[in-house]
Amino acid sequence: MKRLIIMAASFLLFISTGLLSSSKMSQYQLVELYVCESEVILAEMLAKCSINRKVLTTVSYCTCEGVDSSMKTQVKYGKCEPPKDMVYDCTCIGKTHY
Repeated sequence: MKRLIIMAASFLLFISTGLLSSSKMSQYQLVELYVCESEVILAEMLAKCSINRKVLTTVSYCTCEGVDSSMKTQVKYGKCEPPKDMVYDCTCIGKTHY
C-alpha cells in the first residue's frame, strides 16, 4: 500500500512537470529492461546507470516493479546471484540526444 502511494505521488509529480504533455514529446523514448538487485531502489539506480549513454543519451526517470523469478532469463544487465537475485521489470524514459 505504501509503495502504491509513493508510485502514485511520483507519477503525479512526473505529469505535473509537463513532460508528458509537452509538445516535444517525440524527443523522449521509453526503454523497458529487466534487472536483478536486492531492493527496488537499487534496481532503479542500476537500470538508470545501465542504459545511460548506451541506449539513451540521457535518462530522466526509471521505475521498477518486482516480477517472478522465472524472468531471470530476460536480464541483460548484471548477474542474478544472491543477494542480488530479485528480478525487476524497469521502465525508463529519456532522450537519445542532448
